[in-house]
Amino acid sequence: MFIRSVLSVLSVLLVCGGFLAASQAYADDQGMRRVTVLDVAKPSVQQVNEALFPPDILAMKKECAEMEKQGLRCQNVIPKSSLDSVQVTFARGSAELSKDAKDFLQAVGESLKEHASDWKSVSIEGHTDSTGTDGINQVLSLRRAESVKAYLTANFGLSNIETVGSGSKRLRDPENPTAEVNRRIEFVTNW
Repeated sequence: MFIRSVLSVLSVLLVCGGFLAASQAYADDQGMRRVTVLDVAKPSVQQVNEALFPPDILAMKKECAEMEKQGLRCQNVIPKSSLDSVQVTFARGSAELSKDAKDFLQAVGESLKEHASDWKSVSIEGHTDSTGTDGINQVLSLRRAESVKAYLTANFGLSNIETVGSGSKRLRDPENPTAEVNRRIEFVTNW
């Protein structure tokens, strides 16, 4: 049985390209998902790789694949990994990608292309702040996810991308429900 409590937040400082990038990793209470919040405007591909394709999860995935080749059943539950992109935010009521969002998505697209054999699909989850009705927020969050999908498909030739609108159900900053950081995108790898 999965323990449905949030693990204590693990703050990590990554030194990449001469600057420090604040990142947090934690397990969410939605299921088996390791969420990494990467709060740097122009992440390196390596930073995105570490968030979406953590070495320990890839090793577990590889171990299970080897067992299955031998006719054995893998008993490990491989958690999904997720990148919560607090840098890909949107103006209130908008699904238009800013230049800053496109800069962030450049590294995401390169990482997904580099690791194309490691994932079956990627879910792009759109989020909104608490402004607006549930129905409007649901539609807007899906439009945001579709906008990111269109960018990644056009610029990196990626396929097997699913989109999900989460509305304002999972605010990044619940203490400030109308904050910009709540109007964001999350990437979830599906193994």
